[in-house]
Amino acid sequence: SLLAIYFVVMRLGSGSWDYTISELGKLKFWVAPLILGFGIQVGLFSYLRNCQKTGGNMVTGATATSATTSSVAMLACCAHHLTDILPFLGLVAAATFLATYQEWFLGLGILSNLAGIFVMVRQVRRMR
Repeated sequence: SLLAIYFVVMRLGSGSWDYTISELGKLKFWVAPLILGFGIQVGLFSYLRNCQKTGGNMVTGATATSATTSSVAMLACCAHHLTDILPFLGLVAAATFLATYQEWFLGLGILSNLAGIFVMVRQVRRMR
C-alpha cells in the first residue's frame, strides 16, 4: 500500500512516470526498508488483533502505541512528496524545508518502523 501511495502522489505531483520511477530509483535504499518495515508491522498488528479476537490476553495500550508508530512512519515516508505541490499552494518555505530534510524524514520513518516492530514483537512474546 505504501508503494501504491508513493506512485500516486509522485505521479500526480510530477506529471511524469519517468520522473516517478527515476526518484524511486534514487530513493530505493530509503524506501525499500520503509516499505518492508511497514509491511512487517501490518503483519504483526494483524496477528495481535487476531489473537485478541480469539481470546488472547493483550494490552491495548501497546497495540495503540504500535499503530501510532506505524502512522508516524507512513507520514514520514510521504511527507517529502508534498514538496511537489506545496509551491503551487503558496507554501514555498514548507516545500523547501521538506526537500532539504527529505532523508531525515525517511530516516525517521525507518526508526519509527523499527520501534513499532520492537513493541509488537515484545507484545507477541508476552502473549505466549
